[in-house]
Amino acid sequence: MSIRSGLFLLLAAIALAACSDESSPEASVELRDNVTRLGDTVAAEVGETRIYVSDVEREAAAQGAIAPGDRISTDSDAYSRVLDELIDQRLLAMEAARRGLADTDEARRRLQTARERILGNVLVETAVDESVTEDAIRRMYDEQVRLVELGDEVRARHILVETREAADEIKAQLDEGADFAQLAFDNSIDEATRLDGGDLGYFTSDAMVAPFSTAAYATPVGETSDPFETEFGWHIVKVEDRRAQQRPSFEELRPRIVRFMTFDEIQNLLDDLRDNTEITVRDAPAVSLEGDAGSDDEPVTLEPAPQRQEDAAPEDNAEPAPEE
Repeated sequence: MSIRSGLFLLLAAIALAACSDESSPEASVELRDNVTRLGDTVAAEVGETRIYVSDVEREAAAQGAIAPGDRISTDSDAYSRVLDELIDQRLLAMEAARRGLADTDEARRRLQTARERILGNVLVETAVDESVTEDAIRRMYDEQVRLVELGDEVRARHILVETREAADEIKAQLDEGADFAQLAFDNSIDEATRLDGGDLGYFTSDAMVAPFSTAAYATPVGETSDPFETEFGWHIVKVEDRRAQQRPSFEELRPRIVRFMTFDEIQNLLDDLRDNTEITVRDAPAVSLEGDAGSDDEPVTLEPAPQRQEDAAPEDNAEPAPEE
């Protein structure tokens, strides 16, 4: 059992031990939801209330145990742990209702704050679901790949050594027919590629430091470069292949497109709400360590801004969506 779960159970035990009898039916009735749960499955019954599998999945996603929208296996440890926590939470809430704590000013303030947060989240989720659709994601992808200027990419191997003398000696062996991959394995100090015979895979000119990319792109396919120096040491490059740069696939770009479109939709929603709502921001009274009262400045009123015009259609040469 985790420290968090143990602490939760301890708090539940303390609260329930303070009760002389079981939670009353009235408390159960107060906490029953009247939401239709078509297709949902009851995970547990607590008094006259129910906890559903969807409740467990929502809490598991909030804790990071599963990804949002994923299902949870009912025979997993995560399912049992989260369900136990929800049962304890329900017991505590029922006992609080039995004691009349829901009617206190503190409870009402905190419940109102929680209600606002939940309603705001539901609005954001609804707006995102309506705008960030598969068709919209695909259109964004098509627009972005159309704007990307593609060049050539090179596949090369390299050998990295510390001195010019060592590089010259290896170059002489290569000129006599030695195997490049074997020499890289035996001599290269680049541990990231040495075991693969110095293979760097495909890369574009902007993916490497200038001396390296210059040498690689100047070397014909199948040939090796003369030794050259970078900040890392002395290199020899063998170019294995050259091809037109591949466009990024939809699967590669989809997560970044979704993040960008989600952020953009939320920002647009907030901008519209602020532009069309009168907001009054009052100066908070200054508070000193001695408890002096602050000044009673007049409130600053922000008038609603004029209705925004629809954004113009992007031009063909628009910049791609920023990556996060």
